[in-house]
Amino acid sequence: MITEARVVVVGGGIGGVSTLYHFTRLGWCDVALVEANELTSGSTWHAAGLCTQFIQSYNLMQLLRTSVELYGALEQETGIPVDLHQCGSVRIGTTRDRLHQFEHVRGIAENVGVPFEIVWPERALELFPLARPDGILAAAYLPTDGHIDPTSLTNALAKGAVDRGATILRHTRVTQLVRERGGWTVSTSAGDIRAEHVVIAAGQ
Repeated sequence: MITEARVVVVGGGIGGVSTLYHFTRLGWCDVALVEANELTSGSTWHAAGLCTQFIQSYNLMQLLRTSVELYGALEQETGIPVDLHQCGSVRIGTTRDRLHQFEHVRGIAENVGVPFEIVWPERALELFPLARPDGILAAAYLPTDGHIDPTSLTNALAKGAVDRGATILRHTRVTQLVRERGGWTVSTSAGDIRAEHVVIAAGQ
């Protein structure tokens, strides 16, 4: 049981474990995560795991692209399969307003470096044969979109963090947080941890 950490992350879902992983990539290795049960035992294990990059925000699309790139490299880094399937996505446009949105998002994608095509109805039906052709004007196709297994991804991120020095405490419940002397005392079912910072990632 550790007694000190630069950061304590509370919650072992994808949000908490990803936060822990990224701290270690930034060189903060004296960090810990505390989870009351097993990793992903909250909402993460039954999430859909969709990896989509279509969004009307420059910053968020950049974040989504970086995430997909990370997922593609994690298995090589950690040796844990993450079950990433980049099958692409197709968004159907049946109105002029929707096509204008496609043009807007394509401009963002070109700046951010996300592959993005606006395709004609024939191509849309080739990509997604179950679609009904009625009223289709065009479609947005993002070939690097896909889906991933959230539990496998979380376990790979956890291994990557631990390999860089992080500590993960499973089946350890946080019972109290006390702010004092420029830091925190994190009381747990296994003892107290003194931390400079606390990140709450305890789920929805």
